[in-house]
Amino acid sequence: MARLGRRARQRRIKEIVLGTLAFSTVAAIIVGVVLFIKSQPDALNKQTLCPALGPSGHYVLLVDKTDPLNFTQQKAFAVTLRDLVERKIPEGYLLSVFVLGENFKETAEPLVELCNPGAGEGKSEYTANLVKLRRQYEERFVGPLLTQAEALIATESANASPIIEMLQLVSINAFRKHDVSGVRRLIVMSDMLHNTPQFSMYKEIPDFSSFTTTDYGRKAQLELRQVDVELHYLMNRPQLQTRRNLKFWEDYFDNAGARIVAVRPLEG
Repeated sequence: MARLGRRARQRRIKEIVLGTLAFSTVAAIIVGVVLFIKSQPDALNKQTLCPALGPSGHYVLLVDKTDPLNFTQQKAFAVTLRDLVERKIPEGYLLSVFVLGENFKETAEPLVELCNPGAGEGKSEYTANLVKLRRQYEERFVGPLLTQAEALIATESANASPIIEMLQLVSINAFRKHDVSGVRRLIVMSDMLHNTPQFSMYKEIPDFSSFTTTDYGRKAQLELRQVDVELHYLMNRPQLQTRRNLKFWEDYFDNAGARIVAVRPLEG
């Protein structure tokens, strides 16, 4: 009986040792997997920082650079831009920034185009490298976008303001190009006074229905299906920026399949 007792104890000790080794091995594997995951960057496009499966939504910012901003407008613009970049663009969403200049052919492509990679909010330090995510967010998303602020501000007045042509190019080179199925939003900072030799709102602001019967009106058609539009008015010429002006753009965007969801005057 004593011999059997010793064998049982030896077997028990062996089982404990093997169990401890197995547990240690599993724990080491788990720790290794966690460390590996944390060391790996998220599956993002290296250039745009967009998710591998594509952006979850698409915001487009169009800034009118055909008139200089006064001191107050510059301050309001800087705050609005920072708020958009740091608070309004959800993680995984694409932001395309366009400039409205005198020659729309020179500004047909976006000035910058990046997805918000996320700053690590909602992620665990056990499964993500939070410091690395925050640095990527600040240095590769927020920083590059905010440094474009000066490039978006005019230093002198232009001879033309081809708003309609730029809206068409934004439709083609942003919304249609990426064809994002999620939220689509267009944010326009402008006085909304189109001014070209073919059509100038400085001379007359027609109702939209009569505008569509003109040669230029027929060429000015736009496609912005399921796009929400924000208008941030630069109140440079209040005598022209009347309810009639806004009604023209409401009808224009409605005809394009979009809708104006917010109208805000930019201070100054």
